[in-house]
Amino acid sequence: MVRDLSGPDASDILAAGAVLWRLRGGRLEVCLIHRQRYDDWTLPKGKVDPGEHVLAAAVREVEEETGHRITLGRPLPGQRYPTRLGPKRVMYWAARADDGAPAWEPTAEVDEVVFLPVDDALSRLTHQHDATTVAGLADGPLRTTAIVLLRHTKAVSRASWDGEDTERPLTHRGIADAYRLIPPLAALSLTRVVSSSALRCTDTVRPYARDRGLDLETERLLSEEGFVEAPDRAAETIRKLLVDGEPAVVCSHRPALPDLLAAATERARCVVPSVQLPPGGFHLLHHRDGVVIDIETHRV
Repeated sequence: MVRDLSGPDASDILAAGAVLWRLRGGRLEVCLIHRQRYDDWTLPKGKVDPGEHVLAAAVREVEEETGHRITLGRPLPGQRYPTRLGPKRVMYWAARADDGAPAWEPTAEVDEVVFLPVDDALSRLTHQHDATTVAGLADGPLRTTAIVLLRHTKAVSRASWDGEDTERPLTHRGIADAYRLIPPLAALSLTRVVSSSALRCTDTVRPYARDRGLDLETERLLSEEGFVEAPDRAAETIRKLLVDGEPAVVCSHRPALPDLLAAATERARCVVPSVQLPPGGFHLLHHRDGVVIDIETHRV
């Protein structure tokens, strides 16, 4: 699956959620919720708040409606349907259930949270579009690993900077966007932060690294200068991250990112997007054993 969320239709009401899954006795079970207001069985989801990133919204809504704190996995088939307030677009991801989640206490919105085998869940779901989303979970790998290829946020222009280009800083907007990246990256539980050695890149991912208590690894090969000198070696750093299998964010520059994406997707099972990332935009790659299964494109 390839999903471009870098510019969603502004006319749509955007919502986000997840299909929670767990294995019991080798059998796949998924989570359904019952909403008293509608008397329906559905999947946990909710509207994206103003200024909230869709990835962060999915994690927040699932916790609010099920008590499960999750890490988002691969994207699942989304939904778009009419409501009295206008068309609604709902984005879903796979997510492993939280084994430490407390027993659900009924609320005014959700009075029951249950896990059912897939066939039973499909029979109980009220809405057919939810069944299509659940079927998407069963059709692919349950466990994937995320790698984010991130373009640094907005930097001071070259024309207005007299110092070394590697020391060119972020603008005020770029700094603000670097902090805005924390929630969507946290939704993926990325545990490794790798950056071009250029200041505009390290300052883009430093807020996330500090927030999560992670080391910030710098790599000159991912800088514009390092990439020009040795593009093959820069691409090899991405291949190695795939082999290592640790969830990671890699921050680099517009000229290098297409080649880095190409290196990451040499064995991809999906179409590779050709969209150019804006400052703070990122490709989210979901892979299994180094083979990219799904790709999403986001903006900060």
